[in-house]
Amino acid sequence: MGETENVFTRAILWAAHPKLLWQRSGGMLVLERQLFTAARAGLKSVFITMPAPEQAAALRLPPGLEVRWASRAQAALDECEPPYLGISADHFIRVETLAFIARQTFPATVSYEDASALGVVQVVLSREDSVSRAKQLLHPGSYKRLEAPLNEGAIVDWLMAAGPKAADGFMARHFDRHLSLAASRALLDTAVTPNQMTLFSTSLGLLGAAFFLGETRLFYVTGALLVWLHSVLDGCDGELARVRFQESPLGSDLDFWGDNLVHFALFTCMGAGFWLADGGVHNLALSAVAGGGVLASAWAAWGHRRARRVVSGPEAGVIEPSAGTGLNAKLARLENTLAQRDFIYLLVLLSFVDRVYEFLWAAAVGGVLFFAIMQYLRRVNHNEQSRQPHPAR
Repeated sequence: MGETENVFTRAILWAAHPKLLWQRSGGMLVLERQLFTAARAGLKSVFITMPAPEQAAALRLPPGLEVRWASRAQAALDECEPPYLGISADHFIRVETLAFIARQTFPATVSYEDASALGVVQVVLSREDSVSRAKQLLHPGSYKRLEAPLNEGAIVDWLMAAGPKAADGFMARHFDRHLSLAASRALLDTAVTPNQMTLFSTSLGLLGAAFFLGETRLFYVTGALLVWLHSVLDGCDGELARVRFQESPLGSDLDFWGDNLVHFALFTCMGAGFWLADGGVHNLALSAVAGGGVLASAWAAWGHRRARRVVSGPEAGVIEPSAGTGLNAKLARLENTLAQRDFIYLLVLLSFVDRVYEFLWAAAVGGVLFFAIMQYLRRVNHNEQSRQPHPAR
């Protein structure tokens, strides 16, 4: 099922302070952020209440958004056909908030205001309703009034809140994200791209995996810490992409296969390292089972991602955990738990106490279990969908 279509597809961006639009905040110009927010919220055209400046040609614009410049405010009012949204350029607003407003039907014009009674979004239904009489207060976290300095402090904190994903595991949410967000914040105004961060973190993970070819605790601890650092910095690519509006299917796929490549290399190097140390063929068998579980699960998840991408966009992962209490709901929650990166902390702990062999056993069992649960749940979901009545045509 596709997304609900917007009732409002046009907007006027009210530039009360034009110079403000050309300042940087969170790795991009304020004007660029306003336009990307409008496009991600489903708007198709935006009228800007200022003449087009010389630097307009250098703007990074969202694909598919029609941007029109008006020499004066009245020209925008004359050219923009109602219904439309009036958006304050002196505020940032969450994409989901603007999208929610744009999809609603309104019996009368209304103005969504901030805590100081300043208009943030105005719903205009007809030319006679250019001034809204009804007022509605926006949730404090859904907007941010732009006040200097724009590139530090509370405004960047507000922007960075959009970086984390809801699917993070316990340790990733309460520890790793604090570190990755700090790194991402430092990188916001640099030329480092999300894909470059993915490649860098993947390289760290592969380097860490190679240390498990050694035979001493020092090698294991070094390798485990590098794999942990990979896990932390791997969050930066998505954070940078979401805050800068640089998400792409290529970036999502690069991140997906980079993670799985590191995990496969980790288990392979562990088994090879133990085999080099004592010659036991069973070590290679263990690593083959663990690595095979990674590859099989990755291939199955990849097919699922491709199927979901048609309706869910570039980000598509494992099944969302169900809130129910039945067997399938518990298995779905277990699947998502096994998919989290929190297992890296177990690797670090066992490396310090020189019990890496036990981790390889756990990885072999966990990899097979994860793949089995994934296949079972996909089959259950497919059977349930096939039993649903087809809509009338």
